[in-house]
Amino acid sequence: MSRNSDSNSLRVMRTTLALLGLLFCLFCLWLAGRAGFSRLDSTYAAEAGQLSAADAATRLTPSDPEAHLVRAALLKADNRLDEATREYSRAAALRPRDYVLWLELGLALDEAEDQVGAINAFREAVALAPDYAEPHWQLGNVLLRAGQVDEAFSEMRRATQSNQAFLPQLIDLAWTIYSGDIASVKQAVQPEGSAARLALARFAARHGKASDAARIFRTIENVREEDLRAFLSELLAAREFRVAYEVWVEGQGSKDGASSSDFDDGGFEEQIKFDDPGFGWQIARNPQGVRLSLDNVQPHQGSSSLRIDFNGDSNPASTIVSQIVLVEPNARYRLRFYVRVEELVTGGLPLIAILDASAKDSTQLAESDPLAPKTAPWQERSVDFVTGRETQAVLVVLRRRSCESGPCPVFGSLWLDDFSLQKL
Repeated sequence: MSRNSDSNSLRVMRTTLALLGLLFCLFCLWLAGRAGFSRLDSTYAAEAGQLSAADAATRLTPSDPEAHLVRAALLKADNRLDEATREYSRAAALRPRDYVLWLELGLALDEAEDQVGAINAFREAVALAPDYAEPHWQLGNVLLRAGQVDEAFSEMRRATQSNQAFLPQLIDLAWTIYSGDIASVKQAVQPEGSAARLALARFAARHGKASDAARIFRTIENVREEDLRAFLSELLAAREFRVAYEVWVEGQGSKDGASSSDFDDGGFEEQIKFDDPGFGWQIARNPQGVRLSLDNVQPHQGSSSLRIDFNGDSNPASTIVSQIVLVEPNARYRLRFYVRVEELVTGGLPLIAILDASAKDSTQLAESDPLAPKTAPWQERSVDFVTGRETQAVLVVLRRRSCESGPCPVFGSLWLDDFSLQKL
C-alpha cells in the first residue's frame, strides 16, 4: 500500500508542477503579448501623433518607461504641461539611471515655469552623464535665468568643453549679460585653447571691440594662416582698418608698428597671393577675359611690373586689382602711378578709382582719366583726392569705364608700376 501511495503522490506532484509551469508560461506569454501590443501602440502614437494610442500603451504596460515617455511628449506637444511633467516623472522614476529621461523632465518643467523642479531634474541628468554637454548646458541656462550667474556660466563652460558647438552661444550669452564688457565676458567664457580665443576675438571684432579683439587674438600661440585670414576678414568687414593693419603687419612677421599711409609693394616686386585678405594687392581669381601676371621685361623700376592682358568680354564694373591703404580723415592726398599701354581696343577704357573704404557704400572720392589706348614706354599719372571726416582707409582699384552699349569687350595689354601716395 505504501508503495502505491508514494507513487500516486509523486504523480500528483509532477502533474501539479507541470500545470504550474504551464500557467507560468501562459502568464509570460500574456505579459509578452501586452508588452508587444504596448510597444506597437507607443510606436504608432509617436509616428502618428495619436494620444489615444499612447493612453492605451500606458494602460497595457503601466511599468514601461517608454510608454510614459511617448505619452509625455505628446502631452507636451499639446501644451498640457502639467500632465506632461507627471508622465516624464513616472518615466524617470521607472528608469532612474537614464539621464535622457531626467533631461526631458527638466525641459518640460522649465517650459512649465517650474525653475526649482527643472534645476533638480537637470542636476540628476548631470550626475548621471557628467561628460555629456547637453545636461550641463540646460542646467546652466535655467540657473542663469534664476539669477545664479556664476554657477550658470560654470555649467555652460563644462558643456563647451564637451562640445565646442556650444561655444558661440556661450559667448553671445556672456556678451548680452555683461553688456559687451570684455573683461567680464572673458571671465565668464574663460577661453582656453586657440579655437575658443579665436571665436571670442572674432565675436568682439564683429561687435565694435576691435582693440580688445586684437589683444585676445595675440594670446593665441602658433596662429594658423587660415585663422589669421578669418580674423582679418572680420576686422575689415567691421571697417576697423587701423587695428586690422596692425594684425596684418604682425602676421607678416614685422613688429615695426602700423602707421603706414602708403602702398604695400607699390612696385609689384613680390609674389601676389590670391584670396589673401589684408593690405597687399588683391587680385581677382580667374576674372573673365583678363589675365594678370608679374612681368620682368622693361619694368619702370625694380625687377617687375604688373601686366594685365585683356582678351574679350569682361564686366567693366568688376575690380581687376585693388589695395586698401590707410589714410587720415579730412586730408588731401595725391596718388601717383606709372602706366604703359599697348594697342588697347575697347569702348570702355581702364581707369584707376579711389573709393572711401570706411563708407558703407564705398563712396568714390576720385578717379583718373581713362588710360590711353597706347602710350610711350611709361607715363606717370596722378590723381588728387580729399578724404572724408570718418575716412580711415581708401580702396584703390583698377576697373573699366562702362561702354555706351553692351557687350563691352576689350583687347590688348597694359602694365602698372610704382604706386605711391603722398599727403599734400
